[in-house]
Amino acid sequence: MTDVYHEVMRTIWDHNLHFGLWTSEEDESSNRVAAERMTALHIDKLGARHGWRVLDLGRRVGTSAFRLAEASHADIVSVSPCADHVRLANVRAEALFVDDQVRFVHGDPHAMPFCADTFDAAWAVETLPHLGDRAGVLRELARVVKPSGVVVVSDFVQRRPVSQDVLDELKPALTTYDIDELPTFAGYPKLLAAAGLRVVELLDLTAETRRTLDRMRDGARRHYNALVAAYGEKAQQYLDQLLSPIALQPSLGYVLAVARV
Repeated sequence: MTDVYHEVMRTIWDHNLHFGLWTSEEDESSNRVAAERMTALHIDKLGARHGWRVLDLGRRVGTSAFRLAEASHADIVSVSPCADHVRLANVRAEALFVDDQVRFVHGDPHAMPFCADTFDAAWAVETLPHLGDRAGVLRELARVVKPSGVVVVSDFVQRRPVSQDVLDELKPALTTYDIDELPTFAGYPKLLAAAGLRVVELLDLTAETRRTLDRMRDGARRHYNALVAAYGEKAQQYLDQLLSPIALQPSLGYVLAVARV
């Protein structure tokens, strides 16, 4: 079955579906370079190394997990709620000859199929917004990571709290992109603490990632007709919500959190 979301985003953005990171207003890096820079920042904050066992909380075909394995030489286990994505990611691991280092398993992020204290570290790169019950997923990450282990997560937030009217206006876009809700930046340490995680660093990367939506919108305009012709109403929903003025709501932001169990 065609993953319409993946095809749309790959066309208007890049094969690496994560947000990009630009270093300044003058930085004109390509989408791919900016997205790889964001992945590299996550890898640096996680600090994994050879001999570690790391949990990747993923959703699609494992791009971040492969980058982490290559950079850190750690052993990676990625869990995803989508069986089709797990199957494709394992095929990809075999094709890349890293299936002895990177393994993908099907599981519920709210009740992961691992014993307590299994991993040296864990990360969730822009995964939490799409899973619902962030607190429950974060508790699971805290459970399966060893004491003093590192947990790195990135998330979409309200940089400043917005009114209920704005949230109501955002609802169609959030629903289309499978985002349950938007926590506040100021409230994020409490969210992590409630899950048993101690904040080490909290980065507001809103300014550095803002160009992502601009680039996605440009791509959506350029490829709109071709994508709708190829993938129909579902593609149109993704594109229309991305092109809606509410998508540029200035109070929306991006957070990267580093925590310890």
